[in-house]
Amino acid sequence: MLKTEIQYAHPCYFNYGKTGPAGPLVPASLVEHGQVTNKIPPLPFSTLKHNARGECFNLRAQKKIEIFSLGTYQGRNKHRDSTNGCTVISPLVAVNHLVSEGAGISDIKIEEVIDEIAPSILSRVRNKLGLSGHALIIPSDVHDYLVDEKILKQEMFVGVCGGNVLDSTHVGEFLNLLESGEDSQSNAGSEEKKDMTKKVAAALFFHEHVVSILKVVLADGTMWYDLVDSMPTITTASNGQEKRSATRTRCKNRQSLESLLYWYACEKFSPADSKYIDANEWDDNMCDFDPRVFQGFVWKE
Repeated sequence: MLKTEIQYAHPCYFNYGKTGPAGPLVPASLVEHGQVTNKIPPLPFSTLKHNARGECFNLRAQKKIEIFSLGTYQGRNKHRDSTNGCTVISPLVAVNHLVSEGAGISDIKIEEVIDEIAPSILSRVRNKLGLSGHALIIPSDVHDYLVDEKILKQEMFVGVCGGNVLDSTHVGEFLNLLESGEDSQSNAGSEEKKDMTKKVAAALFFHEHVVSILKVVLADGTMWYDLVDSMPTITTASNGQEKRSATRTRCKNRQSLESLLYWYACEKFSPADSKYIDANEWDDNMCDFDPRVFQGFVWKE
């Protein structure tokens, strides 16, 4: 039997599997009997990026995605410098979310993490690792330090997963961890009911930057997801003045978060990255050199 190998575009535009918006993309009988051998040509990255941007703007218009500016950003406070400190800021935002009262961490607390809490920890981590000034730090080194200092508790750790940020299957595994707060592989065969009301948080490492993703559970059981980015976004006020601020982007459901992550990733890719993506299929053995690679570290309360 010939191996069937079919590629699909991002699930925002084609349902993952064998069905598209206008019906089956390939007759099921041909797929089942291995008679399909040619790949569906992948869409150019520029098209994927355009579509992703349009979908997120539609979700924002529907209030399913909302972006809020915070009162600070990493590197703003020169006396307590947090420049290039996202690898420390993001897990600190995550752990403060997990130990917070109510639904989750407040904006004021996030600002405190960026301006007051992270700088001293960032300095100590760099000193311990023998790194200079504004050097970037590997996330796993930061997590080890935070566990050693009992800022993060090992029992809070759920798991880590990663892969191709443009692949819905790879991202789906990460979102499963975030949604359930359980590692499905380590709990295989267990009939214990999952407690979906627990707060869950993650540090997402992608393109030399780390953001926090926080699961917020409302009183009625509804789950929202906040992406907290400590890097400044520039906005223009009505008077023409520019404002720089970290952001908290709220997604009202899992599907909106997946669309946001796809758009977020597309916006990070350089022209050289775009050419690489168009010219190369994902290869696990080459992931260290692939601009699409991501890692997600997940904890729960």
